[in-house]
Amino acid sequence: MLQFLKKTTMYGGIAQCIDCNGNRLEKHYRHIFKSDKYVIDLLKDLNLIQKLHWPETKMAYYSTQGLYAFGTPYTLLKYKPLNFIEKIIFGLSVVKIKLTKDYNKIEKYTAEEWIKKNCGEKIYQKIWEPLLITKFGEKKSKISAAWIFGKINLRSSSGTLEGERLGYLKGSYDVLTQKLKKVLENNNCKIKLNEEVKKVHKEADKFIIETNKELEQFDIIINTTAYDIAKNIFSEIINVEEKKKMEDLKYTSAKTLIIYSKKSLTPYYWINIGDRSIPFGGIIEHTNMIDKSNYGDTNIIYISNYMYYDDELYSKNENELLDIYFPYLQKINKNFTKEDVIKLEVYNELYAQPIITTNYSQKLLKEKMSTKGLYMGTMAQIYPEDRGMNYAIKVGQEIANMIIEDYKK
Repeated sequence: MLQFLKKTTMYGGIAQCIDCNGNRLEKHYRHIFKSDKYVIDLLKDLNLIQKLHWPETKMAYYSTQGLYAFGTPYTLLKYKPLNFIEKIIFGLSVVKIKLTKDYNKIEKYTAEEWIKKNCGEKIYQKIWEPLLITKFGEKKSKISAAWIFGKINLRSSSGTLEGERLGYLKGSYDVLTQKLKKVLENNNCKIKLNEEVKKVHKEADKFIIETNKELEQFDIIINTTAYDIAKNIFSEIINVEEKKKMEDLKYTSAKTLIIYSKKSLTPYYWINIGDRSIPFGGIIEHTNMIDKSNYGDTNIIYISNYMYYDDELYSKNENELLDIYFPYLQKINKNFTKEDVIKLEVYNELYAQPIITTNYSQKLLKEKMSTKGLYMGTMAQIYPEDRGMNYAIKVGQEIANMIIEDYKK
């Protein structure tokens, strides 16, 4: 078995890690939910479960009226931007989504339609619309209510009356990535870094992979690249319907700024930004979940921003981003200064989030493609759950089982 990692010199995909004062740290913030059965079971299988721990985490919401703790029934009652009736309606709408067992019943509605119908215009404008804009920008009105279904069911699984419990691997996700690498190599898997796949042909019952260095022959291919890449690589062996589905699916990009700081910004691990005058979507202060002593007493703050690749911000470097973001960080904490910043790093992901439109199940590519031996296992296959590492593992297991069944002797 051979695995190509397109245009990369590191393992792990979006979960890639970097060195940080003697420890490893994710380029993009990372945590595990209580409902993440597939990653938890994999950790057990690999004898890594002892590395998983569940620290307390605090969540907040920054609205036009300021910063508020958020995420529990108690903090909802204290959330001033909503009046008492609105709080009850909002709470009941979350319960209604959690009690919805079949996403097919709601996927035909946009999130905007469903929320306005079940919560009203004001709650939509005060809570949900800013979050949809943060994630999907001008395409917010096209997003399916099934995306809200996946998001709420995922996060509510980790909630308690005291707050959210999120898991983290001691030593970073690199612990899992490196163990998987070792297991694969011990089972005759060859991993090629920085070798770009140009085209895939089929001759008789064999696939011919053409890279920028060589030709390789295989019986089976599992593609994990985004549709925009896959549609070109496999153009000769996919049918018209599959190509159209690949062309029709759009993605948002993401840009994560990491601030290494002398000072903590807030006491919260996760802050959703609901003030649309602020040009980023979230603040994830990693060292409010994992103690800063693990990173040389440095505070680590991720500034998360989803956008489209042609957005002006997407081309900015780390110093330019800090200049743009800094006045808004000071709105959140006026005592936070540029002198507190030790170092900056920025990381981009071109294909960060598939845009989940209405009736997405009908637009979804099957994991088993029309060409025998070709399988598709990408973030776009994760539905109705919110895309993430856990469900990537699920898709991988499903495809492995398909291959075993398809090639039984």
